[in-house]
Amino acid sequence: MSEMGKKVIWIIGGSGGIGSNLAKRMSDEGWNVVISARNQEKLDLVSNQNTIESLIVDATDADQVQEIAKQINEKYGSLDAVVNSVGSIFLRPLHATSPDQFIETINQNLVTSFNVIRATAKIMMRGNGGRIVLFSSAAASLGMPNHAAISAAKAGVEGLARAAASDYAKRGISVNVVSPGLVETPLSSHLLASEQSRKISEEMHPVGKIGNPDDIASVAEWLVTSAPEWMTGDIISVDGGLTNLK
Repeated sequence: MSEMGKKVIWIIGGSGGIGSNLAKRMSDEGWNVVISARNQEKLDLVSNQNTIESLIVDATDADQVQEIAKQINEKYGSLDAVVNSVGSIFLRPLHATSPDQFIETINQNLVTSFNVIRATAKIMMRGNGGRIVLFSSAAASLGMPNHAAISAAKAGVEGLARAAASDYAKRGISVNVVSPGLVETPLSSHLLASEQSRKISEEMHPVGKIGNPDDIASVAEWLVTSAPEWMTGDIISVDGGLTNLK
């Protein structure tokens, strides 16, 4: 518990569609909530409406992530949970993907997750353990056209999570992953811009509709607050049946 008697969660990517939804949920649960992203104006839209603190960070920068994690721990006295909801959606055939575009996709999705675990696991090991939640994608386990870069990045996130879960299983730290299908957020708006593209996306999911941020944030909240301590290293599909149904 923090000095204020509340548990503390840090949500990186907290100004995005899923991250902001989760931040509001955790604030309503009575947690101290700190959100981070690269854009202060977007962070303010979330933190100004709630009792939520915001701190700028570029999650691709390991030193920045480590410094902010240290600041949070020093201010509140603990860091009980961290969620990395930073990510990107880059869709292009492999042959049309430049090396820079591939590396950028890896940086935004996989490197950020590495940086977050590296910075926060050290703090959690010195405290009472904690819960780490990452985000993958159905594309990590499905061969889908135009998804080479993002599939590689998200498959990396899942492998990273399993290895980290093994590293910290006896240290009271769980590491789990939420794997969504297509969710209606500002990040995916360009994929749903036309009626035709939306229909194609809806039909791709067996339940016949796109996910919404609350679908995903509710599962992340459960992993942080209510999931059994015996649960770690799991990949939870929340994707309208995309991965497991035909």
